[in-house]
Amino acid sequence: MDTVTNKRCKGKREQTDFAGKVCWVGVDAHKSSYAVAVSSEDGQRLEFSTPAEPKKFLLQLLKMGMVVKALTYESGPTGYGLAWACQESGIPVVMAAPSRIPRPVSKTGKTDRLDSMKLVEFLARDMLKGIAIPSREEFALREIERARQHLVKRRREARQNIRAFLLRNGLEEPPSLTSWTLTSIRVLQEMPLAENLRLSLDSYLEDHANILESLSRITKQLAEAADKLGHGERIKNLRTIPGVGVTIAHTFISEIFRPERFKRAEDICAYVGLAPVTSHSGSSKERAWIRQVGQRYLRSILVEAAWKLVASEGYYRDFYNRIRSRTKFPQKAIVAVAHKLLVLIWRIAIGGRPYRPATAD
Repeated sequence: MDTVTNKRCKGKREQTDFAGKVCWVGVDAHKSSYAVAVSSEDGQRLEFSTPAEPKKFLLQLLKMGMVVKALTYESGPTGYGLAWACQESGIPVVMAAPSRIPRPVSKTGKTDRLDSMKLVEFLARDMLKGIAIPSREEFALREIERARQHLVKRRREARQNIRAFLLRNGLEEPPSLTSWTLTSIRVLQEMPLAENLRLSLDSYLEDHANILESLSRITKQLAEAADKLGHGERIKNLRTIPGVGVTIAHTFISEIFRPERFKRAEDICAYVGLAPVTSHSGSSKERAWIRQVGQRYLRSILVEAAWKLVASEGYYRDFYNRIRSRTKFPQKAIVAVAHKLLVLIWRIAIGGRPYRPATAD
């Protein structure tokens, strides 16, 4: 694109200049508007803004008569609506990860117009790396899983509130409350208290009961949705791994959604945030750490499951002990086991087979 002609879209004459031309489209997407930049192979550019209505916007591009080689916009709060509309219209779409978009060394001006121009320029030069776009069904499954995660967080907070109430008022905590059995809840319900304290504790217990009911319902819906998408056998295979239960299996399937899209174990470990980052220069001692990015919830439950794997499998116990003796840190050792567990889950998910105990070989 040696010669560049910029045009602001003011009427039909400017739009028809792009009829029949191969073009790239960059969009700075917001809740209510799109800032659009179009760049053609012969160097012409067109800029305009339009309401954030994906289907109407794409129809507008098609009416201009241009051949859209690709369209790009940043991933973010606007979601996948524009990407899905592009796929349904047969328009190639690159949903760019903000962290992967080239940035200038020094700070420059920033407007919606400049952002859309920057995106289309990078797209035309093949400098953007797109993220995987889930289907509507895969995204809906992930939404159910994240709603379940939210309820799990609320359940933990509700239990902390009950324990804090007992501690504040000098009340003895029932021994069975560590496992939150029905018996322990019944003890709390029958605990003799002054009227005002009784009302307070009952409100906490009612909130806890409502959360448990919602959690049970959404967990059932999650299993049904995963089965409809054909993940039943895959989840069954994953649950044969020691330490991997329903929670990890469903979280992995819904968050990763297509494990076969990762070609190497290193790629999925980096995506989840379990890939070690190494720092070494000259004669300095080599250091390695885990960069806290990626799927935080999945990473945390994998670390929890790694403890169960170490307790039940001799191969992983020996591996854990070797890393611990070398680093002197049990936290680093268990994260290394979680890394191995993630690779194991990924291989079983794409291999379509149950778990077989690991050996030194």
